[in-house]
Amino acid sequence: MNKLTTLNTKLLLAAIAAVAALAAVAVVAIGPGPSVPSVRRQAAPAEAGPELGLRMWATPKEAPSAAFADETGKTVGLDQFRGKVVLVNFWATWCEPCKQEMPSLLRLQQRLGTKELVVVAVSGDREGKQVVDPYVAEHKLSGLTFLYDPMLTVARTLGVQGLPTTLLLGRDGRELGRAQGPLEWDSNAIAGAITDKIQGTPENAAP
Repeated sequence: MNKLTTLNTKLLLAAIAAVAALAAVAVVAIGPGPSVPSVRRQAAPAEAGPELGLRMWATPKEAPSAAFADETGKTVGLDQFRGKVVLVNFWATWCEPCKQEMPSLLRLQQRLGTKELVVVAVSGDREGKQVVDPYVAEHKLSGLTFLYDPMLTVARTLGVQGLPTTLLLGRDGRELGRAQGPLEWDSNAIAGAITDKIQGTPENAAP
């Protein structure tokens, strides 16, 4: 009887661990910033792209002007990337799902090149480059463009409700789509959807 009870307990603990592991992917842990709730991956609406979690808008949305700090403390506005399609990923080193998808963002940038697309990783770490630089070096992520929003203040103005959240902006700065939760960004489905947006966005769009 004791052996059976012990076995059942072990099976229960294993089941709980498995559920927790799945929840770590679907439910994003949010750090400092109480006004930003947790994000759960949502079912795609009618205008969504081919991958669950990637939402492409039927009509591009106007995006508020946004500026972040670079590694030197200089202010960099997203309008400085006008003329290219921009993938803006909000993340932090304390966010496990963020770290999970970061390598695929780098692979996407490498796959599609920098002529038409720029992947901008905006860190919400309060310590800024002090913690981001070692992480980037350790994981060889220097092929991405890193900016900083330590209090996630700007992120909130863009409607970010949790990490990771990623915005796809057209050459004119309007929002073409967004994703909440981690994705495999270099998958054929997602890379193809972004390529379609690149090819379908006029090169000489008005700023």
